[in-house]
Amino acid sequence: MAKKKSLMDIPEDHSELDFVLRVCGRDEYITGETPVKDFHCIRQCLKNGEEIHLVLDTPPDPNEDEVQKEEWPLVDDCTGVTGYHEQLTIDGKDHERVFTISLWDCNRKFRVKIIGIDIPVLPRNTDITVFVEANIQHGQQLLSQRRTASKPFTEEVLWNTWLEFDIKIKDLPKGALLNLQVYCGKTQSLSTKANLQSHDSPSSDSKCKTQLLYYVNILLIDHRFLLRSGEYVLHMWKIPGKGEEQGSINADKLTSATNPDKENSMAVSIVLDKYCHPIALPKHRITSDIQGDGARTEMPNQLRKQLEEIIATDPLNPLTAEDKELLWHFRYESIKHPKAYPKLLSSVKWGQQDLVAKTYQLLAKKEAWDQSTLDVGLTMQLLDCNFSDENVRAMAVQKLECLEDDDVLHYLLQLVQAVKFEPYHDSALARFLLKRGLRNKRIGHFLFWFLRSEIAQSMHYQQRFAVILEAYLKGCGKAMLCDFMKQVQVIELLHTVTMEIKSVSAEKYDVTSQVITQLKQKLEKLQNNKLPESFRVPYDPGLRAGALVIEKCKVMASKKKPLWLEFKCADPTALSNETIGIIFKHGDDLRQDMLILQILRIMESIWEAESLDLCLLPYGCISTGNKIGMIEIVKDATTIAKIQQSTVGNTGAFKDEILNQWLKERCVIEEKFQAAVERFVYSCAGYCVATFVLGIGDRHNDNIMITESGNLFHIDFGHILGNYKSFLGINKERVPFVLTPDFLFVMGTSGKKTSQHFHKFQDVCVKAYLALRHHTNLLIILFSMMLMTGMPQLTSKEDIEYIRDALTKI
Repeated sequence: MAKKKSLMDIPEDHSELDFVLRVCGRDEYITGETPVKDFHCIRQCLKNGEEIHLVLDTPPDPNEDEVQKEEWPLVDDCTGVTGYHEQLTIDGKDHERVFTISLWDCNRKFRVKIIGIDIPVLPRNTDITVFVEANIQHGQQLLSQRRTASKPFTEEVLWNTWLEFDIKIKDLPKGALLNLQVYCGKTQSLSTKANLQSHDSPSSDSKCKTQLLYYVNILLIDHRFLLRSGEYVLHMWKIPGKGEEQGSINADKLTSATNPDKENSMAVSIVLDKYCHPIALPKHRITSDIQGDGARTEMPNQLRKQLEEIIATDPLNPLTAEDKELLWHFRYESIKHPKAYPKLLSSVKWGQQDLVAKTYQLLAKKEAWDQSTLDVGLTMQLLDCNFSDENVRAMAVQKLECLEDDDVLHYLLQLVQAVKFEPYHDSALARFLLKRGLRNKRIGHFLFWFLRSEIAQSMHYQQRFAVILEAYLKGCGKAMLCDFMKQVQVIELLHTVTMEIKSVSAEKYDVTSQVITQLKQKLEKLQNNKLPESFRVPYDPGLRAGALVIEKCKVMASKKKPLWLEFKCADPTALSNETIGIIFKHGDDLRQDMLILQILRIMESIWEAESLDLCLLPYGCISTGNKIGMIEIVKDATTIAKIQQSTVGNTGAFKDEILNQWLKERCVIEEKFQAAVERFVYSCAGYCVATFVLGIGDRHNDNIMITESGNLFHIDFGHILGNYKSFLGINKERVPFVLTPDFLFVMGTSGKKTSQHFHKFQDVCVKAYLALRHHTNLLIILFSMMLMTGMPQLTSKEDIEYIRDALTKI
């Protein structure tokens, strides 16, 4: 040991405990009791046949992670007033000693008084009438519905009318929303009295074609378990018109936030009943379900078979009223099957307090769920928009606690989206994300960017994501805060440069030399004045980028004018002088690309579990703001189109041997060439299966690339789930995936001649497809959780049905 210390110039008073191993060129450490082979960077080197280069380094200073201590005041002075019904009930109590009343003592029907609506600017068409529809809903379940009479649409419309619902106050569940919607129509509706009794949606009124204009929600029971009361003026959200983005409207309609633009938004005034004491929702006391225990009868075989068939259906299959009745009637049988939980809990009538109590009693007997192996897709179903009950959602989060850090990263995109479906800011899911983000810096890094991106793009949930982000930043430590500030600074500076370049560049695909010269001048000015010396790369926090290599930077020939930027690696232990290449893009929502790349990583992990390495290359990509983001430039990679055109000009696309020749020129040694061909076969198979299952379109040669080591990969995922490009109504893409003659030529197949490589390709495709087939529900759920993001190609369940059909109808 003394000789080793002397050789490495380590002082005698230092021991091996004072040092850690760090990956050369990266901020990634090999430390702790974890086996070396389990570290991601080590696995990647072994997988790619690369040498592992480590350096002995001092561990990061723990003082840099110091958190500034801060006393957080209570949100309000009435937190925690709830208790059990026996503690809150007024029965048998001296009324002078009553401070809070149990909600379950309120036997009257819930009602709301609609005072009126007020709008700053009237719509152009004044020959219309309006009415307010009021719904009480829990998740996606409609509990009760009423509406006002129609009145002429003026700047101020007054009703001053009470709407009484057919649900009692005692039956209101926690998380229930009062949803108010303003509709307009061209004809006079029915009388006020008839409307008050109507249960039908106005859109189904045969006498009047109506259109939804505005909406707003208010939680009937607040975070303190108290029933809301008194007067409210709620500023409403406007339904997007023609030509405006419609994508996220389904999620936006669930928000309990009001429109912050008070000057220009529609306002609705309402009154909720006032009481002499606060009304509190009691906590449920779990007792033995005597009636339920006695009701557990043996199921007839025919009904058992029917129940098993219902449980086996995929998440897109809607439950009929008969299905729900069967699931609930035989709930003690259903509770034994973990796969039945989402369907069973969808069958609960959350607007009946006695049935909610029975549900909680049932969930106290969830041993089958607790003891089952974690099924991520199944568990995440309980976190989608259909479930608002905090106990159900907390049960799902508790199941996710056993996820490894790598798996949390795999599903972080969906988990952040699921926060939208929480009724309250404080939730088990929000706390889970904060805990895992603070425990693991890599998770924390991506949590920061996912939250920040949503704050920039989702006005309806801006406050919620901001609250969670603030909580994370208060606990992440000084070093992380400093890193985030540098990254944000770089992005803001590059955004400014991009906008300036766009303003002087024509709306064409070509880029003039003057524009590139201007870019280099602007970047040089940045470099000399404002750009930080180094910053973590947002899509890969293990990399630190240093100074810009200005002579290699350019404006790309694309309508959005993305910037091609190259930076030096800031780490002096980097093995080569290779730059860090980043495409900075403004004008496109990169969240769809992020989703597809995330799914590719999950597919990769599914295949690895089956001992299949399909050499996918899911490059780095991250949305950092509203239609702003960064994309990794893959080193030594070229588009197929460029290879063909650079060899024989525009006719290169018609020569089968061009790609094979290009690969041979890069791999002169025969052994290296054969390894490249094998990598090509596996990666081609992987992307053929992935693009088929995900319905990825627009697969021309500019969107397919290859590395000099033979790794084929796809880029630009603007068309997914079978939403292919069309011309005059004719679908441009008529093949399920791209397998061109030049690809086959690399595999040794041309004309009628076949090859061993091609047979291998076929075999790998079949194995890869069958492996994904076993995870159909997981893929369906991951896309379902992203339905509410506003991606133009992912707006309805019909879009996701493409995946189900691709995996089940062959």
